Parts: sequence; structure tokens; C-alpha cells
Amino acid sequence: MKIILSTDFSEENKVLLPYAIDFLKNANGGEIIIFHAYMDNICIGNNCYPGNMDTDNYFTTEILIELEKNSQQMMQEKTQYLIDLIKEDGCENITVRPALVSGDPEEELIELSKKENPDLILMGTRGKGGKRFLEGSLVKNVMTKCDVPMLFIPEGYSWRKSNEVVYATDFNDHDINTLDRIFKILKPYKPHIHVIHFVEEADRPKEAVLMDELEQSFLEKDFDGEIHFQLIYTDNAALALKTFCERNDISLSSFIAYQKGFFDFLFKGKIDKDDFLNLNIPMLTFKDTE
Repeated sequence: MKIILSTDFSEENKVLLPYAIDFLKNANGGEIIIFHAYMDNICIGNNCYPGNMDTDNYFTTEILIELEKNSQQMMQEKTQYLIDLIKEDGCENITVRPALVSGDPEEELIELSKKENPDLILMGTRGKGGKRFLEGSLVKNVMTKCDVPMLFIPEGYSWRKSNEVVYATDFNDHDINTLDRIFKILKPYKPHIHVIHFVEEADRPKEAVLMDELEQSFLEKDFDGEIHFQLIYTDNAALALKTFCERNDISLSSFIAYQKGFFDFLFKGKIDKDDFLNLNIPMLTFKDTE
């Protein structure tokens, strides 16, 4: 198994390391590629960068050199830290490889995923300065352009097995394939997948037929774990989602990220990305293949 661990070197990103190690440990080994892209020759409006530069300033040659030097040092430290964690865990079949590049993080991560063809990309939802990546364009664009499944870990989340999984469906043509992929990724945990869809009473007959058809497709499938299908009738889907996850001790949410409309497609506008973020649990997403 191969995992790309995308980091901005922030303390918040340390929560990613136990996940990367555990996935590979349970998959009988593999490789972790630590990815970081530092900006060059573009405007930056983030006070995480040298001199609190604003959008009217450009990097000078000296700053670029210093930025590259600092990035190399931090990459060495991060790589060694991860290697030490792996040794402490007694895992001899996990290797670590750094991938430090200059350029746009979004473009570079997509290119790296095409080149390496990993099984999973692992990222945090917050980085330096407390910025929530999912409120910006980086994760949105990567998620809808990258063919690789992406796992996002919330800031401050404590590692636990990803065995109670909620999969939010809008009855996409690719649901069956996506659920098969979830079982494959989470195979070491023998997951219990709760396939749910929120519906109002007026839509009961139509949605019930669609959910039954999806359930029927799994009756004769062979997979490691359990799967359960449920329609949830509510006029407040966001609250119902949160309540469902709490009652069922859900440890991971999952869904297909559409290119058109991105999160706006979910349940006909009843749920958006912030509702999933506010669950404060890991989030596994798959690119829409249409």
C-alpha cells in the first residue's frame, strides 16, 4: 500500500501520522510519501509566510532561497520524526520518502498523485495559522480533480479505528463501486458501513425504491465487514446527520465529491460541506467519475 501524506509542517498535521502508520501496518507494509509544496514566484496573502507579506508584494530571490532552505530542514525533521515513530511501533516493512517541491500545492499534489498512483492521500483540515483548508479552494479542487481517495483528519482528533462508517448517498450511479473501494481501503478494520440518505415524507416511495435497489446489489457480494442501508426521514438533515453519527459512534464519514456544484449536490441542498466538517471526525472522499 502506498500513501501520500500531504503536510504544511504544522503541529496540527501530526494527527495524520498515526493514521498513515496504522493503515500500512495493517496492510502488511508499504510506503509513505511525505509531500510538501512551498510557494514560489506568486503572491501570498497569508501571514504564515516571511514578513507578513500581503498581495501587493512578491518574493525576492533572498526570501525564496530562505524559504527553500527552511522547507528542506523541516522536511528532514518531519521525515526523521515519522521514521522514529515507525521504529517505535516495531514496523519494519514501512518505508518513508520525502517529496519536497516548489510551486502551487494543488497542482503539485495532483501531479504527484498521477505519477505515484497511491492508494490514498492523507491530509488535515487545518494548517498553519488555524486556516481551515476546506473553506478555501485547495482541497475542493484537489478532491474533485484527483482520482485517488482522500482522507481528511480534523484538527485535534485522536486516532481510533475507522470501523463505524457512514456513507452518505444521493443514489449516484457509482455508489456500488465506491462502497467496494471503501471496504477495500478499510479492510483491516472490518468496517460496518451505514449507507444513509435523508428524505422528506413526500419523497418516501421513490427514495425507498432507490435504497432497496442499492441494498439488493450487495446481497450476494463478498466483503470483509458489514453494511446496513437506511432512509432517514427528517426536515433537518444537518441535525439528523450529527445525531445519527453520535448515536452510532461513527468514526468516519464518506461520500462522493461531485465536480459540478461540489458539495451543493448533497441531498438536494439539505447538507453542505460544513455539516460534515462539524462532525469533527475523519472524512473519506472519492472523486465523481462522471
